[in-house]
Order: sequence, then structure tokens, then C-alpha cells
Amino acid sequence: MALVAPFRGLHYNPDKVPDPTEVVTPPYDVIRPEEREAFAARHPYNMVHLILPQPQPGDDRLHNRYTRAAALFRRWQKEGVLVRDQDPAYYYWETEFQNAGQAHVRRGLAALVRLESLSGGVIRPHEQTFTAAKADRLELIKHAQANFSPIFSVYPDPDDRVVSRLRQSLPASPLMDLNDALGYRQRLYPVTEPAALKAVCQALKEVPLFIADGHHRYETALNYQKLLRERYPKASPLASFNFTLMYLSNMHDPELVILMAHRLLGGPRVKQLDEARVLGRLKEYFEIIALPAADEFGEAYEEFLQQTLAEAGPTESAFILLGFGRKAWSLKLRPGVRQKILARQMHPALAQLDVAVLNYLIFEKVLGLDAKAQDDQETCKYTSKISEAVAAVARGEARLAFVLNPTRIEQVQDVASAGLIMPRKSTYFYPKVMTGLILNPINPEEEIVLPEGCGR
Repeated sequence: MALVAPFRGLHYNPDKVPDPTEVVTPPYDVIRPEEREAFAARHPYNMVHLILPQPQPGDDRLHNRYTRAAALFRRWQKEGVLVRDQDPAYYYWETEFQNAGQAHVRRGLAALVRLESLSGGVIRPHEQTFTAAKADRLELIKHAQANFSPIFSVYPDPDDRVVSRLRQSLPASPLMDLNDALGYRQRLYPVTEPAALKAVCQALKEVPLFIADGHHRYETALNYQKLLRERYPKASPLASFNFTLMYLSNMHDPELVILMAHRLLGGPRVKQLDEARVLGRLKEYFEIIALPAADEFGEAYEEFLQQTLAEAGPTESAFILLGFGRKAWSLKLRPGVRQKILARQMHPALAQLDVAVLNYLIFEKVLGLDAKAQDDQETCKYTSKISEAVAAVARGEARLAFVLNPTRIEQVQDVASAGLIMPRKSTYFYPKVMTGLILNPINPEEEIVLPEGCGR
């Protein structure tokens, strides 16, 4: 069972940082180099200085970007830029945002979650990870001893017991209320009422947690836990390094939005592909319809492509292929292909995924891109915006682009419950959980305090 604990959060001091909009950022893995520099220039206390420290000439094992980030983090605490709450709390968190012209309010909470093996069934992943990214995050957490960015997880709660109970005990005013750098409204409230803490902890003990975003951070937390268990063999099971910071949202919340990470292909291997040969091979698996190109269609091209994809039913796999100049095609999986080919190669839960169809039939079978090529950042890049995919092809930055429908939340649950792993970038839970509203310092000698009656 999951153990979700309240904690004494670390956050910006309003006396030192009166406008938190200037210091919070998206998570590290979606910040581009030019955006990193803009965030760094925006404010000397911006989170990007901690989560994306930059290398400098002369760096060595003792003096490097990780040691500088750790020293900066300690200094901010010493100077009172970051302050810690006195009482353990669950932090009720609201995010207001727009998607496809509709207003949404996603509700969740920040808490500490006991680390569990990914094979144990309590905390369930659904995507593959990159070794280099985990090595980078491990070095940062080893030096800074803190969780800077919450891992985004979802839990099943069809009766909405958790969030509704927290809302009954909100303080009069939020700890933070801001419009972040991306224009989303963020509100954070500490809930400290003992009855609410007990009720939420007990409710979440009954359900599994599904990692939505932050697989690298979770595996990094496990690796860090292993290091500290070796260093502190007599530490309590409630030692702070046995927990990690998460943002938790109800998977039954209708305001939960999942976008798709569309694929952009480029590099030498893709440049050599022949249009006639590729389309000929695709016809073995897909019904193909030529679509107008962006410059032929005019305005509202993104909406046209989105509508074309939406015409596929929930059990059908369909894609938009852009490329070979500025051309476009609709691809719809032929009847029987999933059963005759995909079901023989993978678990039924995976065979239902559009990304699995794309990776196996198109990337591997048609384009000849093996797993190594698909993991190569020069060959395969990603964007959640159709407009960026269209623009990348038009500018020649991508030879081909594949636009997909989003993975559905029930598919995430089916794959994770079966103990399976989706291809990388199968989901894009939108918007990302912002970094900097609440942090979790890790003191190996500190123990987590559980609500009364919540057990160990």
C-alpha cells in the first residue's frame, strides 16, 4: 500500500521574494537552453539556478555545477530566501489553465510518498527512462540533498474523497497565489488539520499510484535511497530519504488533460528515405489519404489536422504524416493488422497504444529505425504542439513528422497495472507541474511524522 505523508515544506519567503512569478519554472526537462538563460536573467533567486546549474571552465570533481547548485541552495536557506513551515501539511494545489479554448482547473496535493520498488505494484511506472538523465539528477540530489521538482502521479479516486476532504480544511488564504511564467494560475494551501491529515493518509493507503511524469526523478530517488541506506544502515524506515516529493492528482478528475508528444524525425538516416518507397510500405498496414499541405490550406491548419485525427474512433489507430517537402497524409491502421501482427509481438495492453503501433510498424518495419535510432536525439525529437510539428517540417528542421492522438488515461492504467512499460514520451500530462512552489529538503537524520492512526 502507498504511504503518503504530510511534510514541512520549504518555500520562498514572501519578504525576500514578493512576486513568486519571477522565480518558479517548469521542470528541468522541458526548459530549452535559450529559456534557461531567460529564467536565469529574470531573477537571482530563480529556480533554474538550482535545477539547471551550468558547467564552467575548470570544473572538476570537487568544484562543478552540482556543488555550486548545492552551495547556492544552502545560502538561500541561510539568508532566509527559502523558509520552512513549522507544521507538517498536505499542500492542496490548484492549477488554472486553458487547453483547446477551454478553461480547466486541475486539483491535487503535494506530499511525501514512501519509496517503493517499481516491481512491487504500489507505485507503477508506464514509460522507459534515459540513463544519462538519471545520472545527471542523481548528482544533483546527492549534493543538494533536496527534492526540487515534484514527481507527478495520479491515483484512482472515483468518489473524490481526497481532494474534497482537503478542500473542507483549507486556511483562509493561500500560501502562494500567482500566475506563473507560462500564464497558468497556481494556488497552494497548507492543510494542517489533524483530522484531514489522517483521513487523506488513510484514503491514499488503499490505492496504487501511477507515475504520470517524472519517471527519471523517481528512479533517481530510488538510487539515492540505496546510497543513503548503505551510509546509514540503522536509519529508521521513516527516515526522510525513504520518501520523495510528489504532486498527486485524481485520475478520475475530468479536468486531467493528456496531450500527445508528436514525433519529429531528422538526421542522416531519415534524410535518405524515399517518399515512394515509404508510402508503398505504409500501404501494407495503413489506409492512406493525401491531405492538403499547410500552404495550400491556409489558416486553421492545426485545427484541420486535429479534427482529421479525432475522426478515428477510440479503438482505432490513426496518424498524420507530414514531410517529403510540405506534403501531408492521413494514415489509418487497416482492419486486422493489430490482431495479426501487433498482438503476436506484444501484450494486448501495449498493442492498443498508438505509440506502439507507430514505433513497431512505422519506425521499425517501414523506416528501419531500431530502438537505438529512436532514442537518438538527433533522429527523433518531440513536441506537444501540432503547430510546432508543422513549422519544423516547413523550415526543414525535420524531414518527417508524425502527429498522434493522445494516450487515454485508462490506457495508462491498463499498461501500468499489467506491469508493462510504454515507449518513451507516450504521454504528456498537461500542464507540467511547476517547480519552485514547494520543495522538500532531505536530512538523513530527520524522520517523517505520520498522522495519528496512519501506521508505519
